[in-house]
Amino acid sequence: MLFRSLKKYRDKTPHLPLAKYWAMCEWFDETVGDLLGHLDEKGLAENTIVLFVIDNGWINRTDRSAYALRSKRSQYEGGVRTPIMVRWPGHVKPKMDTTHLANSIDLVPTVLAAAGLKPTKEMQGINLLDASAVANRDAIFGEILEHDIQHMTDPVASLRFRWVIESEWKLILPHPGREPDAATELFHITTDPHELKNFAAERPQLVRHLTKRINDWWPAKSKP
Repeated sequence: MLFRSLKKYRDKTPHLPLAKYWAMCEWFDETVGDLLGHLDEKGLAENTIVLFVIDNGWINRTDRSAYALRSKRSQYEGGVRTPIMVRWPGHVKPKMDTTHLANSIDLVPTVLAAAGLKPTKEMQGINLLDASAVANRDAIFGEILEHDIQHMTDPVASLRFRWVIESEWKLILPHPGREPDAATELFHITTDPHELKNFAAERPQLVRHLTKRINDWWPAKSKP
């Protein structure tokens, strides 16, 4: 299967690593399709919720099979934006939503709600099957930590960046403990999806507002 897909994509790009990556994506898609088809054939689909999420975004390098800068492990959209999908035939109408905000922390509240259970008070996610909750969410938050944990009980020791997306704006706030030389960055991600234009110096009031939102979400103070 992999070699069949690679042959399909080999003449689509002069870069063999990209063709390999696209072939792997197609192979994975077909494998997932086989699994979902099995659920349909066995009559299990309407009683089975399938959730899909991945752990990071990915931009493949053109010179070798590895992730590029501003991709995996980075604070930019190429590293943090991933697909989140819910499949539940008979209950969820298929659609693609690119206008509302979702987060992987929403998956557990979504499953609990589908099972008639309530999330704990500590859970910050929402039920993605609740259209009102999805429409009313105005921001999502995230963080970038070191790949190798620095402290077993203090996540701040590994913290590199915190970020927030509110409406069309994304603020990236470096943590001085591990990124003392990094700049605060503000991007208008709907018109600048590759995050090339930093508006932080031009929009100081918005930076202050979003910084407060980040600190209200997670003050990021090390444990004594």
